[in-house]
Amino acid sequence: MSKKLLTIQDISCYGQCSITAALPTLSAYGVETAILPSAILSTYTSGFSNYTFLDLTDEMPKIINHWISEEIKFDCIYTGYIGNSRQFDYILKCKEHLLKDDGLFIVDPAMADHGRMYKGLGDDILNGMKRICSVADYILPNITEACFLTNNDYEKYNYEILLNDLYKLGAKNVILTGVEDGNKVGASSYDGKNIVTVLKEKQPRSYHGTGDLFSSIVIAKILAGESIKDTLSSACDFVINSIKATLGDESHKYGVKFEDVLNNR
Repeated sequence: MSKKLLTIQDISCYGQCSITAALPTLSAYGVETAILPSAILSTYTSGFSNYTFLDLTDEMPKIINHWISEEIKFDCIYTGYIGNSRQFDYILKCKEHLLKDDGLFIVDPAMADHGRMYKGLGDDILNGMKRICSVADYILPNITEACFLTNNDYEKYNYEILLNDLYKLGAKNVILTGVEDGNKVGASSYDGKNIVTVLKEKQPRSYHGTGDLFSSIVIAKILAGESIKDTLSSACDFVINSIKATLGDESHKYGVKFEDVLNNR
């Protein structure tokens, strides 16, 4: 029987990220996926100017209350980019009323990269992310997000200290992405006892939206009951293959061609 998941994040109408990356990927892996959009953007925010942004905060409680009245329940709730701090209360309401008793609450604190917060996000979002991370079963920050969440220096961080400090936030499991060692890059997990690290060959380019794809594969594999090492390896391979499918196509600057990888997996 397939698992039923709710993802709460934005819709970027153009650009392969957030819901437009998560929904097809999770569905292809057999996860029945519903969406609760936090906002609608004409494009994602990196590399585009004059993009539109429609805040859906006021619509969210109406949708949530309808689902509660219909007694809808999910095996997993997965959160991504949140653009309004009021939405954290609604996310926690979803966790309380829409998540099954044995369900998983997974947070990708998508708010920062390359040493800085995303445009338009401030301390209210950071504090809200800390709040929902504290009650999560899994959190999946990148290095920048991890440093903001734990007050570590982005220029002088230590991976093991980051993992330990993230775990202290309250999450049961930490998956740290963007872990590097020489010409290799990957992810490390920590459950309070054991660190598991998977590293793969670093690619010559990075693309927007690969973090969303990584999180989606991780979640699909966790829901399928795979080991954390196999889960991290599968997610890294998927992202690498998506990047390789896109390299050389200079007209494709708005994400990666993950559809090709889904079709050939």
